[in-house]
This record gives sequence, structure tokens and C-alpha cells, in this order.
Amino acid sequence: MKPTVIDLFAGCGGLSLGFHNAGFEVVGFIEYWEPAIATHLKNFPESRHIGSDIKKVDEKTLEPYRGKIDVVVGSPPCQGFSLCGKRNPNDERNGLYKEFLRVVRFVEPEYVIMENVAGLLSMKNSEGEKVINAIVGDFIALGYFVCYRKLKATDYGVAQKRERVIIVAKKCKLYPEPTVSKYVSVMEALQNIPKSISGHKFSNIQPNVLSKISKLKQGERLYENFNSGRQRIFADKPSPTVTTGNNFIHPFKNRLLTPRELARLQSFPDSFEFCGTPTAITKQVGNAVPPLMAESLAKSLFCKLKEVT
Repeated sequence: MKPTVIDLFAGCGGLSLGFHNAGFEVVGFIEYWEPAIATHLKNFPESRHIGSDIKKVDEKTLEPYRGKIDVVVGSPPCQGFSLCGKRNPNDERNGLYKEFLRVVRFVEPEYVIMENVAGLLSMKNSEGEKVINAIVGDFIALGYFVCYRKLKATDYGVAQKRERVIIVAKKCKLYPEPTVSKYVSVMEALQNIPKSISGHKFSNIQPNVLSKISKLKQGERLYENFNSGRQRIFADKPSPTVTTGNNFIHPFKNRLLTPRELARLQSFPDSFEFCGTPTAITKQVGNAVPPLMAESLAKSLFCKLKEVT
């Protein structure tokens, strides 16, 4: 029997795919955004959509999973913690991790894995307490041992300089060792994309913008005063962090990367089907956990569960 997983704030399923590929059964998920829900159900047809608004998912709905789930995973909204945002301690989204904990409290999984942006480590709440300390304290109050670490996606074969905090609620040596000795470059990740694959559609660019793009060298930005300004990324290096907005210009071609190319940088396989408009797909990709990174975590956890049984 496969160990079971429930994915909270699941998005399109980056964490779910990583755990699925590592031998877990994704039995259910909670997600509110319709395009992401459609994508998740398409790729995990056996998984049940438990609910859209996690605040409205009650104990009656969760009862079938109580004491029967090995792992609860999820990525509570990170916009309020991100260094790219306003980092407002009163942002309502900052408190949604408590809903995550509410589900954990009732379901009582053996393990919990929570993913978020690196900015979480330096963020304080409205009471002046570091958010990470509050989260750890809340897990301890639920009877869990907790550890956390900032991981680099490049260490796990992802062609992207993406750093994320992984919180593990169970004291054990879980964090996987790097799986690659050499980082995957942008062009290695983008090679041989089938022309007919969904999401591989080029964006229309205004002639005046196209003229400016054509003059950019790799590493240069269209708007130097903005960190998120469109940048011609390096061909022989991992990309910067993929976000929900398409800000990357192809290393050699005078165009933006397609949603499918961004998905490649996130390590989604071509067999993974996205639903929605190109803009919706780009948002799903940017919000996702890189599946190769999730798979490395899941394989490490799988070994730990086997040790227990």
C-alpha cells in the first residue's frame, strides 16, 4: 500500500507531482483557483478536490481522512512574506498558515511539509514576532517536532535559482542531499520542446518594445530600475526565480519565454498538462513547487516511512 498525501493550497500540483513520482498516493487536495483545480484533477484523476476555501473546509468534510493520512503538504500563500512584495504584517494572507495548521490538527498526519518563500525567515507578524518562530511554536503545540531549512532548487536538478523554506513537522533527517553535481542551465532545460505541445505559444510584442529587446545582451534588463523588469536570461546558467509574471526574454531569440518554457525551468515534464489561458498557465507555473525538488524531498521521506514500518 502506498503512503498517502493531502496537498493544501495545492495550486496546479507541483508538490503533488513530486510526491506522486516518489511513490505516494495523492488522495485529496484543497485549492480555490479554478484553472489550477482543473489542472490538478486532470493530472491526478484519483485525487479528490476536498474544497476550495480552506476556511470553509469543516471537520465533517475532513473526517474520512482523520488518522488515515501519512503526510499533509502545502504551500500557504507567500505574497505577504515575499521580498518582492510590500511585506505588510497585516496582510490577511499571512495568517492562512493557521488554516493549514487547523487541518493538520484534525487530520493528525505522521508528517507535515510546508513550503514557502525565503522571505518568511525574516518576516515579523503584527505583534512583532518572527513568523517562522510563530509557525514552529504552533507545530510544537500540536505535538510535532519541527525543523526547517532554506533549500536551493538548483541543488535538485531544477534550472532555476529558486530558494524556498521547507518546514518539516517531525524531527528526522529528511532533507535530501543534492542530486546533481552540475547545475542544469537554461538552454539545457529548454532544448527540444515539441512545437505542438500545449502552452508553447509566443506572445505578441509591440514593435517599439521588440526593437529594445533586440539590443539586449544576456543578463541585461529592459527596465534596469525594476528587479522584475524583463531580462534576457543567460543561456549557460540556471534562470532567476520563475514568478507568476513572464519577465524572461529568451537567451538568443527576441521574444519572451512561452509558458511551457517556464514550466521546463520549473522542471515540469512535457507530459504534465496545464489548463487555462497562457496567463493562467504562467501563474500556475510561477506558484508551483518545482516537481524535481519535491520528488527529492518525497523520496527522502518515503525512506523514513519505510524505516518506521
